[in-house]
Amino acid sequence: MQFELEFERIDSVIGVARSRGVELVFDTGHGIDKQGLWPMEVLVASLAGCLNLDLASAMTEAEYSVDRLTMEVTGHRDDSIPCIDTASYHIDVWSPRLSQKAADELLAYALGKSTIYNTLAKAIKLTVTVAVHRS
Repeated sequence: MQFELEFERIDSVIGVARSRGVELVFDTGHGIDKQGLWPMEVLVASLAGCLNLDLASAMTEAEYSVDRLTMEVTGHRDDSIPCIDTASYHIDVWSPRLSQKAADELLAYALGKSTIYNTLAKAIKLTVTVAVHRS
């Protein structure tokens, strides 16, 4: 699969990536004028998006309904290098019949199918957990 996007630098701190009519604003600034995401936030958000779609798809294929799925992402950047050295993803899923064991198995399956996870796991320490809640 090939992919392509365009990137345009707008000013000293803002850039925009475009693909198929969608824009993503990058902003390396700080404070109240910050208009977009830091590039490192986009990187870890990419995995969150990938896991959200892959886990929900796996649940649907296994005939579990997904009433709600949320995710919290935390991480750390080692400023001496600089690089992201850790990222943790905690997923909360609300589904009436889903057990914790089934959720863990579906998450393992989704991680195995995730392009972003399999790419990032080679470079940084990743932790991904899931907790089941009854709807």
